[in-house]
Amino acid sequence: MFEVYKNVLKDWNETRFNLTAIKDDEGIAMKHFVDSLQIVRVMDMGARDLSLIDVGTGAGFPGLPLKIAFPHVNLVLTDSRKKKTFFLEVLLRKLVLNDVKVFNSRGEELGKDPNFREHFNLVVMRELGQIPLNVEIGLPLLQLRGALVLWKGRVGVESIKEHEQFIDMLGGWIERVESYSFDDVERFVILIRKYKETPPKYPRSYSAMRRSLRKSEI
Repeated sequence: MFEVYKNVLKDWNETRFNLTAIKDDEGIAMKHFVDSLQIVRVMDMGARDLSLIDVGTGAGFPGLPLKIAFPHVNLVLTDSRKKKTFFLEVLLRKLVLNDVKVFNSRGEELGKDPNFREHFNLVVMRELGQIPLNVEIGLPLLQLRGALVLWKGRVGVESIKEHEQFIDMLGGWIERVESYSFDDVERFVILIRKYKETPPKYPRSYSAMRRSLRKSEI
């Protein structure tokens, strides 16, 4: 299935529109597929009844490689860009994965929707913005004791201590941070556990979240 995934991804990159800057076989295998599977450093993916939502999934990373590796996972993919969700719908037909749901929607909108809020026990985001934004979008989607897993570089992980108070206010705590490397580039996978309900005012609109980030940078 990974071979089919790689071939469809490369074909669309060449003939339709740009889905990823990584276009060679080894790069796709390591920097997309293997990188997505680094979640096992912080999370037991063998657990049954695992409901996972991948927010801002793009070309399906990390959610779809996780579904291929762990078929029992109940997967939802969501992205705000219609062309990306269209690609995913075509790809899922090629992979004959009929039990994956795809939504063309923003994560902060889903966090206000009672059909999605507090519905999942695992939320994943890979390279989607800054940690405060990840937390504000991700934690409202989680059930209590659920996990938000993030993929970050050195700069992202070094800033996480600055956001501990905000993470706590939204109901989470930093449970694990594990490092790994590809081509001598250090990367990190972070697990934030939800231990209390997120206040109803969150998530705010994307523009409000961006304003807060800009104020904190002053």
